Amino acid sequence: MRKTEVIIRCGKDEVRGVIAQYYPEFQLLKINNIMIPIGLIEQIEIMNPDDTSSHSPLRESRVLHLVTQRVGASQ
Repeated sequence: MRKTEVIIRCGKDEVRGVIAQYYPEFQLLKINNIMIPIGLIEQIEIMNPDDTSSHSPLRESRVLHLVTQRVGASQ
């Protein structure tokens, strides 16, 4: 199984690693032993697994922007 590296952005924070687990009942992703609530994720960048060159200034990647519906706008 090939592991795909991702960069997850939550506000000003950024976590880079491989998604180890998804817990649908709690809406949590586990990456680098950190549990991240899906609702806080603003962006997931999927790094190109074929790009093994660290010398390349431009790395091809796919970016997923997550849009969440907030229930109860009084938060």
